[in-house]
Amino acid sequence: MQNANTKTSFHSRFSKFIKNNYALILLILTGLTIRIFFAQADPFLHNWDERFHALVARNMMDEPFIPMLKTTTLLSYDDLNAWCCNHIWLHKQPLFMWQMALSMKIFGVSELSMRLPSVLMGTIMILFLFRITLLLTGNKTTALIAATLLCFSHFHLILIAGIKNIDHNDVAFGFYILASFWAYIEYTKSRRWGWVVLIGLFAGCAILNKWLTGLAVFFAWGICLLSGPKEKNRKELIRFIVALTVCGIVFIPWQIYIFKAFPKEAGYEAAYNLKHLFEAVEGHKGSIFFYLRKLPMYFGSYLWMGIFPGIILAFLNKNINKKILLSLILTILFIFSFFSFVAKTKMDTYCFMIAPICMIFIAISLHSLYIMSSRKYIFITLYLSAIVLSLNLREINDYFSVNNQKRNRKIYNTLLYKNLKTYIPDHVKIVMGINSLEDVEVMFYNKDITANHWWITKEDLERLAAQQIPIATFKNRGSYIIPDYILNYPYLYIINEELK
Repeated sequence: MQNANTKTSFHSRFSKFIKNNYALILLILTGLTIRIFFAQADPFLHNWDERFHALVARNMMDEPFIPMLKTTTLLSYDDLNAWCCNHIWLHKQPLFMWQMALSMKIFGVSELSMRLPSVLMGTIMILFLFRITLLLTGNKTTALIAATLLCFSHFHLILIAGIKNIDHNDVAFGFYILASFWAYIEYTKSRRWGWVVLIGLFAGCAILNKWLTGLAVFFAWGICLLSGPKEKNRKELIRFIVALTVCGIVFIPWQIYIFKAFPKEAGYEAAYNLKHLFEAVEGHKGSIFFYLRKLPMYFGSYLWMGIFPGIILAFLNKNINKKILLSLILTILFIFSFFSFVAKTKMDTYCFMIAPICMIFIAISLHSLYIMSSRKYIFITLYLSAIVLSLNLREINDYFSVNNQKRNRKIYNTLLYKNLKTYIPDHVKIVMGINSLEDVEVMFYNKDITANHWWITKEDLERLAAQQIPIATFKNRGSYIIPDYILNYPYLYIINEELK
């Protein structure tokens, strides 16, 4: 009898949830569908930086704690100065690649399975943002608008698809940062210890994806901590320290491990990361207005203009906790200012991690416009316009156009790489003459092949000749002309298929 009542009660609660949240559920399902579409749309690995992340993740399927780009040492490589071409690969923190490796372990190696963690995280972020906005404003419509902006965010979609650097790394980073803020806002409402642990856990995961800007939630929490009464702050400080300790427990062990296991590579990467503050690494430079000019790209044309009015309206809203609101705004300003004025290296994605929080203020502005008009068709017009502007349909159309020769070339070459073993004898395990850096893609699709872009050096060739190791190369094309010393190699096979 009790079980029957329990089942009835659960069914009743579930039905009530569906009835009260059908719009949110529909939005989440829409977000999932769009993300799956983008994730499967390109049957190839994108140049920057997806192919490198994908190959390291594939190698992590077998060796999760030995991050490798090139798994064999048959050919010489630059173990420090070229992160694109080395053996031990510590250029990024590992969590997002572990997730990709696990997905491929479960579903098989493919572009979609490799991108699937980003699809799932990107979808869950819609729910996180809805909940954060609802807790902050107390208004379900505002929360739905904010979630919609993220659901149809063109910039977010091309990160999930791997089109935009730094692709899955930034998706995972943004996911865990938003999750840490969600846990923090939940904590401010309930003061439960469980949320304290989750704050630290999510922040630690954010750092284990990128680096110390994953501590952003502690900046916001610290502001609230400093502005509260002293008696209350002692208890709050203990919880702050506990969350920070949990955060450290998550990300510090990996740092200790890599410095012990790979001291040379870890030391180089640590110094390289620090260089981003003082010089424009790899030519990624820009003025102090670099990120200001990226606002239309982050949010869609014109929508970004709603951020500042939304902040003012939020302060005028009596239902919003002003201390929490101020902490969020100061966190946004700190991150934006840090990357604009301090860090010399500029990259499009550096400030996007705080974009979902900014979407809350855009949503407040859009909802206020509707309230002022108090007409339903105005809301529908604003809502649909926000979707269209967020999606950037023109850019989507241009990218997937049959006239996009860059995309067409990638599809053609990737098909050759996927079928590579049908063009060479079974005993050939080294292939060269591949387009610049596309050797990474060849190794992703062919686990037992060692690939080399351009040509193998004379020194490497002499060493291979001594062992009578056969190699294959793609034939001449454009500037890729096979050198004589390779043509004279006695164990050479020419691949007749032509790369573009």
